[in-house]
Order: sequence, then structure tokens, then C-alpha cells
Amino acid sequence: MTKKLSFTLSSFMLSLSLLAQKEVMLQGFYWDGYSDCNWKTLEKQADELANYFDYIWVPNSGNCGGGNNMGYLPLYYWDQNSSFGTEGELRSMIKTFKEKGLGTIADVVINHHNTSNGWFGFPKETFNGETYQFLSTDICKNDDGGSALTEANRQGVSLSANNDTGDDWSGCRDIDHKSENVQKIIKAYLKYLIDDLGYNGFRYDMVKGYNASFIAGYNAYSNPSFSVGEYWDGSSAIKKWIDGTKDANGKPASCAFDFQFRYRVRDAINQNNWSVLAGNASDNAGYPLAYQEEYRPYAVTFVENHDTEKRPSDGQDPIKADTLAANAFLLAMPGTPCVFLKHWMNAKSDIKRMISARKMAGISNVSTYEQVKSSQLCYAVKTTGTNGSLICAVGKTPSAYTAPAGYTKVCSASDYIYYLSDDAAKDWDAIEKQIAEEERAAEEEKEQFTPHTATIYVKADFSPVYFYIWDSNNNSQLNGNWPGKQPSTTVINGETWYCQTVDINKADYYFNIIFNQGSGKPQTADINRLTSDHYYTASISGGAVVYSDVTDAVAISDIAADGDKADGKVFNLMGMEIKTAAPGTIYIKNGKKHIAR
Repeated sequence: MTKKLSFTLSSFMLSLSLLAQKEVMLQGFYWDGYSDCNWKTLEKQADELANYFDYIWVPNSGNCGGGNNMGYLPLYYWDQNSSFGTEGELRSMIKTFKEKGLGTIADVVINHHNTSNGWFGFPKETFNGETYQFLSTDICKNDDGGSALTEANRQGVSLSANNDTGDDWSGCRDIDHKSENVQKIIKAYLKYLIDDLGYNGFRYDMVKGYNASFIAGYNAYSNPSFSVGEYWDGSSAIKKWIDGTKDANGKPASCAFDFQFRYRVRDAINQNNWSVLAGNASDNAGYPLAYQEEYRPYAVTFVENHDTEKRPSDGQDPIKADTLAANAFLLAMPGTPCVFLKHWMNAKSDIKRMISARKMAGISNVSTYEQVKSSQLCYAVKTTGTNGSLICAVGKTPSAYTAPAGYTKVCSASDYIYYLSDDAAKDWDAIEKQIAEEERAAEEEKEQFTPHTATIYVKADFSPVYFYIWDSNNNSQLNGNWPGKQPSTTVINGETWYCQTVDINKADYYFNIIFNQGSGKPQTADINRLTSDHYYTASISGGAVVYSDVTDAVAISDIAADGDKADGKVFNLMGMEIKTAAPGTIYIKNGKKHIAR
């Protein structure tokens, strides 16, 4: 499916004066969302996502060590095999997104770095013949409130002569961005993300941890098309950070997340007082960036993210009600809105209409808005874009606002109503048709489902081997409690494989698996969303079980064996005999893979 409306992805033009940007972004993950947020799962949704979003922000894709890891304890930059998938799967996803007009935003975690050998033992990496490694002298002198220096003195190693240029964080070693070695490594890494992996831009994590001026240098070197920093604060300090990123031309080199916007929406909902959305310009500390003409172009607005959502741990402050109203207000206001994946998954139809209305009105990061109603139970705002105006009424009684003549009601729910000016709404029927087609296709996919089995095969160089399996049915454990059960074995081409078969009885059913050696012993990261046969190899390395998906290789091996017997016949990778292979495709002949010229 291609975009039916001419919404285009434009360059953010970091080094120039910002023009009107109409992008809408999706945060494509949530905390511990390894099943819904892995590369293969996201790639399958490329057509649908590209119809509505311009950018998708994905988790840190670098290898952060064994087990499940959300990416905020970075260990490797150039090893791109993570808890969300392999490097090959990552490259495939980014490439597919790009072909659809959807840019991919990398989660860049460069405030701190993890070690693989004690306090100061950073791993060594080589890329394109160049070796990169952080040194103990790249660690801020006051890291961990002085604990790092105490340990360095005990071990007889040196730290940087510089203190941290931002906030201290005790989770990993805080690195000194004044260091030439640090800058060399980070610039090479960012360049690699853009030029080699194909990312379009960056979401910089925890930018409170180092001086904002470094962002200007990093972006100038790597040239992302989009940049946003996470300066987690509810005050005007975010504006100071944006100003601090100014480049040689005196223009800010990055946007920032508009935390004041998020807090204002949360407060309006939690206090059941929608007039809170109005705010007061004299409230400098809590006045949203999107409300201010000077900083509006740099405001990335949001209402929920992976840190604020409801999670098992304490400290989050999720929006507990009226999430549709929250998203309606988000998508009606100027700034660059970022939709949270869980909200998208739970309310696609409404959010699709909201985004479409925004884009039909031509609302951008510099659009103007005006309040048209403010009361405890209803707040309404009119935002004017390049193609027309959008009026959004939110609250317990959004119908308390009556739109003037010349506006068409295009979508609504109990806590929000959208009105488009007639000049912008003239093609709304096409939007409704597109959404209906997408919903019909989703239903047809479910109806076409055929129950089947999926068998997982593992060739491991260790014993014993346990399979711990849980599924999408309320996380039901298929092999009991941890560490699961020891599977049966089978022989394939003279080699012993461990295997287990799972019934796939519903279209949306899947299972997840961990290979392990037993309780307290090495294990793999989660292998998620399995619905078909897969072949893996597994071995123990660095205290964890590392695995590789060799499904395609096993299939090719089987085809190759047939090819040996076929005496020169040509087969495609599905095992079907063909007359000739199209240029650039892989085929099998006499047991060997070839590329057709």
C-alpha cells in the first residue's frame, strides 16, 4: 500500500533556519516490549505505519550484553545484534521503512557507557579497519559522585582530568565529552548510524548528562535529518538546552521533547480540569515549548513514553484516563507530535483520523493556534495550517463547544471532537475509505489464517539444553516455570538437534522462547513472536547463550542437496525448479548458491 495523500518526508535542515515541518513521529517501542517492538514485527507494519507517520523512533539497536536489555546500558556501538533482533533484521527494517517514505530515528545513548571487564574495562571494537575503545582516561573525574576515582586509585589507573559537564549518573561510567578520543568514537558511531545502517536521525538520551554544545558538533559531523534531545525537566531549563545546541550559524542544532506539554495534559486529566490546558505565559517554568512562538519549531510534543507509562516499578506517573483526548490535543497542536506505541496499538482508528485531519489542514511545527473555549469540562483550540484550520475540543463534555459555520465534524469519541474547515475537509471521504480498507484487510488476514504447527530446532554445543516457552495468551508458560523443560531430539543430515513443536491455532497467536542451561546458568535473550519453523545454533560465550537464526541456511542446504542430484538443474530459494533466474537474484545449481548476472 502506498500513501494515498501527498504527505512528504522533508529534511529537517538542521544547519538552516527552520521552515514549516509537518512530520508526525511514532515512538515504536515501550518498556519491556520485546515482542511488539522487535525489528521483524515493526517491519511487517511498514505499509500501515508509512500511511500516517513520517518518522519512527526505535530502541537503541546496539548489543548491550546478554539477557533482555532496553538499550540504556550501552556496551557495543558497531555490534548491532540486540534484544530487538539481529543486525540483518535491523538493516532490512530500516531499508523497508525508507522505501515506504518512513524515516527511522535511532535511540542514541552517549552520556554513559558500560564495561565488559570490571570498572574500567571497555570493549574494543573495529570497523572499516579502525579500532575504537574508550579508555579509563575518558571517564569523568567525578563519576559516580567520586566512587569511580576511589576505585581508580585503588587499582592504580587514571581517570580524565575533567569533571562531568552535566549531571552525574551511577548506572554506568559517565564519559568525558571533552576527550578527543570520546569525540572521535562518538562521531564515527553517529556517522555509521546514518551512512551505513541507514538511520535518518537521532533521539539523544539523557542530554542533561553533558553540555549541550557537543550536540552541535556531533550533528554537524554526522548530518542527521532529524534530532531531538531528552532533557527530562518540567522547567524553562529545556529552552536553555535548546539554545545551548546552537551551531556556527547561531541556529539550534536539535529539537527537545516538550515535557511541559506532557505534564500539562497529565494535570488536566488527573485533576479533571481541562482549563489547565490553557496555561499562563507568565508561568515560565511550566509553559510548554509548543505554546511559545520562538521555541515552537523545536518542540517535540508527546503525552506518554516508555519512562512515564505504567510499569511494574514505582516512580511512573501515567495518564490513567482520557488517552484519546490526550492524543487529540497532541495531534491538533503545533510542534512535532510523537505518538506512543501503546496508544497507537490500542486506538488505531481514532489516531489515524487525527493524523489525517492534522495533515489535511497542513499543521506544522510553526503553525499558529488560538484558544476558543476554556472551562473545567471542555477545552477547545483552533490551529491554522497551510491548507485550512483544525478545531479540537476535548474534555468530559466536548460537545459543549459548537463549531462555527464553515467547519465539518470529521471524527469524535466521548472525550474529543475534531472539526476541519470545509476547504481542508473536502477529501475526507478518501480518508474514511483508506481506513476502512486497512481495517478490512486486517480482518481478512485473520480470516485467511490456517491453523498449523511451528517447530523450533536448536543445534547446541552444550548440554543440558532447556526450552523456556511462553505465549501471547496472557503469557501462559508452555513448559512450566523457569527454566522450562528439556526438549526431545531429532537427527537432521547426521546432526543432532533439540526440538519442540507448538500449535498455532489463532491468527494473532505467537510464542516466545529462551534457550538455557538451567537455573542460574547461561541463557539467551528472549526470542520473540515465533509462529513458524525456525532453526538455530547456540553456544555459550561471555556467560550467556548466544544464538544465530540459521533457518534460511538450513533450507538452502536442503535445496542444495537436491540440486546435487538434479545434475545442473536450477532452483530458486523456495526449492522450485526454474528455467532461468532474474538478474540479481540468488539461485541454487549443483548444490551451490549463485547470483544471476
